[in-house]
Amino acid sequence: MEKTAEWCSNFYDLPKTMAIRFVQEMREIINIQSISVNSTSIFTLPAYSEPDSSKFFSQKFYLLNGLKYQADFETEELEYLIHPKFAHLETNLNKPADHLFQVFGNEENYILKVNGTIIGEWPPEDAHFFTGKFSMELVNRLYGKTELEWVAVFHASAIRSANQCIMFLGESGSGKSTVAALLMASGFHLLADDFVPVDAATGEGKFFPAAVSVKKNALDHLIPIYPQLASATEFYFPGMNKTVRYLPPLIQSENNTSGYPCKALVFIKFEKDSGLKLEQLPKDEAFQKLVPDSWISPVPENASRFLDWFLKIPCYQLTYSSNKMMVKTVKKLFSKDL
Repeated sequence: MEKTAEWCSNFYDLPKTMAIRFVQEMREIINIQSISVNSTSIFTLPAYSEPDSSKFFSQKFYLLNGLKYQADFETEELEYLIHPKFAHLETNLNKPADHLFQVFGNEENYILKVNGTIIGEWPPEDAHFFTGKFSMELVNRLYGKTELEWVAVFHASAIRSANQCIMFLGESGSGKSTVAALLMASGFHLLADDFVPVDAATGEGKFFPAAVSVKKNALDHLIPIYPQLASATEFYFPGMNKTVRYLPPLIQSENNTSGYPCKALVFIKFEKDSGLKLEQLPKDEAFQKLVPDSWISPVPENASRFLDWFLKIPCYQLTYSSNKMMVKTVKKLFSKDL
């Protein structure tokens, strides 16, 4: 902590006591978030009756980085929660599955089993935690890692250009996915939508294979660019209170295991008739915005790595109403021409 506080004091020209207090407050918030996200792992799972896999509603196969993933869904409802965002990865490749995901339920909860091991169970009202855990387990197999080897996962969208990425963050409905879709159409590559994992060893953002989730209020902006959205299936998730259509990446990245250093954290907000306003956020304000909607590793070494990573990355608030101006500004962020 002393080294981190000293770095903050020098970089931001803060009194040492203020820098130490700032780092202490960040550590406390990280600990609270980590405990709340990981609390299900400290309890013994209740007994349940495992279903007959031959009677599952559906069986899907996905191909990613040369690996074949089998996902068995006991009911149509459970398939509905998971499959649509990964449907573009479906394969008919005739080879044994490398990993088996089974999604089923008892009278009260959704249950996830991976390669024969029960991962956890969640009540329907916590469907977002359940789908998040499915994504985490998928990412672990994709990169051959465990949760201990990630420093954080952000509820964000990330796009990349050359060898760097920018993450877009904000409250639900702020326009993260819309910005990702607009930037895809402007020549940028999608790195991840809604779920951005960051490698603990390198601090790099990693590719996540889900399609972009497009909400109703973004359709008017995006259908002229992506006409296929007009006829795309609409999915309503009552537990998460959202209705979305899915837009697969323009360039399939089935073989992308590279990592990309983060150029900036941009908190995005679409606001009618606002033009465009870009402001650099103070670190304490950016931290308060970032952490509540993120998973931060509870491993002490990783928490320290997260702080070091966060303190070195510039943070901005971008409020806009002009898509053209937004794209132009992001290009400048990548080129440092601000």
